[in-house]
Amino acid sequence: MKKLSVCLFAAAIVAAGSFAYAGPLADATSDTLWGIELGGFVDVSYTYNFNDPANDMNGARVFDADNDEFQLNGINLYIDKLPEDEGEAGFRIDIMAGEDAGIIGDLGGDNIFDDQDFSVYQAYISYIAPIGNGLTIDLGRFVSCFGYESIESPANDQFSRSLIFGLSGPYTQTGLRLTYPINDMWEVSGGITQGWDVVEDDNDGVSWHAALRWMPLENVYVQDAISYGPEMAGSNDDYTFLNDLVVTWDVTEDWSVGTNFDYGIYDAPIGDDLNWWGVAGYARYDVNEDMYLALRAEYFDDERWVVAGDDVNIFEVTFTLGYTVTEGLLTRLEFRHDDASEDIFMDDNGFEDTQNTLAVEVVYSF
Repeated sequence: MKKLSVCLFAAAIVAAGSFAYAGPLADATSDTLWGIELGGFVDVSYTYNFNDPANDMNGARVFDADNDEFQLNGINLYIDKLPEDEGEAGFRIDIMAGEDAGIIGDLGGDNIFDDQDFSVYQAYISYIAPIGNGLTIDLGRFVSCFGYESIESPANDQFSRSLIFGLSGPYTQTGLRLTYPINDMWEVSGGITQGWDVVEDDNDGVSWHAALRWMPLENVYVQDAISYGPEMAGSNDDYTFLNDLVVTWDVTEDWSVGTNFDYGIYDAPIGDDLNWWGVAGYARYDVNEDMYLALRAEYFDDERWVVAGDDVNIFEVTFTLGYTVTEGLLTRLEFRHDDASEDIFMDDNGFEDTQNTLAVEVVYSF
């Protein structure tokens, strides 16, 4: 019954998307709904693991964990009417059905281990208070600012997510967020939330987050964000600290590069504090208006690693070819190599320290 409900919901989203992309009808609908914007995407993929793992799972992966099967990653629908000027109010809602929904956590997708195919991963009210240059106040559940990459696949250059994005920080936060533009170059934000990827608080503590953003040039963006609070269910004392640095640079119209550095500390209830850190580098070259090439290389060191039960270091490199077939229809071919310090990647008879995968993805955005 649950699967049938998900299928019916997916059909409703696709139907809504067809209206949202229907030219003049879309404009009429937008006017009828007081300027509310509707949109989304459908994301389908196939991944093959050359290790041929016995459990058909890709090791150390989060959003692309299934091997040798077609996967409905997500059917996404967003409803948006965010404020633009001081004194205005609005809202944002993002809904996802599919395999990725259970990874995001809560409101349907409880956590990565639950078989959930539906999640309301953003739902917040926004108001721009007439204070100084305009103070934006968001209240509800929102996608976190941590990481170079995004929950939504079309927003990324690669199909698979980095280890840093998948394993290091929160995807979403629920609570209060304040954002204030100091001037054209500097912006600050901060707030208080229930914690990482939870809507219903799982302890009596709160988490704090803050970010500083700097744009020294039109083509350079720098963000440093921190989070601090108890993130273990049922515990108010075991604090987690995360510092996340993102830098992007549009070198030319065709070339762009970026980097993401994370450092975290987990105050373990028993024994010493556990640290993790990672760094990822990104490069993209637009061959023409329809085709691009992308490269990602990263190193991740995580003392919290639960698969091997010990400190594990992983290096991965990903090559991606993206091609836009027609407006809204993106295809991607991706090869990824993972190399770990321990035998954590399953093969057909046991475990080894390397893993190679090939993936094909098709995304239609409306």
